[in-house]
Amino acid sequence: MDIIRATEEHLPLILPLFDAYRQFYEQPSDLEASSLYLAERLTNQESAIFLAYEQKDGEVRGIGFTQLYVTFSSVALKKFWVLHDLYVREDFRKIGVAKKLMDKSKELALENAPMGLVIESRISNQSAQHLFDSVGFVKQGEHYFYFLED
Repeated sequence: MDIIRATEEHLPLILPLFDAYRQFYEQPSDLEASSLYLAERLTNQESAIFLAYEQKDGEVRGIGFTQLYVTFSSVALKKFWVLHDLYVREDFRKIGVAKKLMDKSKELALENAPMGLVIESRISNQSAQHLFDSVGFVKQGEHYFYFLED
């Protein structure tokens, strides 16, 4: 298994993973819209995507990804990354793929964002929270997050 920072040429490997990730969060499959969304993020350098893949019997297949977005803190006067998406195919879970993707994400954040990296998790996603705890993240309870829908 290898992990790379993805470019547009890797979209065919990322797309089925991204679609499965969205379905995990109860969204309908939409390969066309997902492809446009990811291509726009990569073309405009609006996110960083790390892709875990393997090459077996001459075939390359994606096995997991993370997607990060950069943002800023007016209070701290610094930039930081938000790890928004993390997904590993079911048949590759529990073998360290997610941890390696997290390590790459942390490396990116620590190299070029003085404030670091933030992750948000559903309260019910205990396995993700266990992973975040195991790689050094600390749960913050000082803020509430509010969301305004259309």
